[in-house]
Amino acid sequence: MPYTLQGQPGSVSQEPQIRMDRTYVPLDEITRQLGGTTTWDNDAKAATATIGQWTATVRMADQNVDVSGKPVQLVAPPFVEDGMMWVPAEFFHSAFGYKVDVNPAEQQVSIALP
Repeated sequence: MPYTLQGQPGSVSQEPQIRMDRTYVPLDEITRQLGGTTTWDNDAKAATATIGQWTATVRMADQNVDVSGKPVQLVAPPFVEDGMMWVPAEFFHSAFGYKVDVNPAEQQVSIALP
């Protein structure tokens, strides 16, 4: 199982992807697995992910993210493929404070509250 979310195996339809030496995960599915929601603005090519009190707005190919009114810079830019927004796994740490562990050799991602 490539994902462990909150200490449990995650049921995510897409495996992590390696691009530009970074591990990317599907924003919507991971957000929902962590109890949040996402919306997509096709005109702006932006996704808004909300988990608890935090809301992050992510734009395709833009490393700059707005997290509840504060700027956060990602380690690599998000991308959209087949109608799905992909973010670096570290996004969940930068935006929401989760502990993120990545094992790129085995394409394993663990995301949990610290």
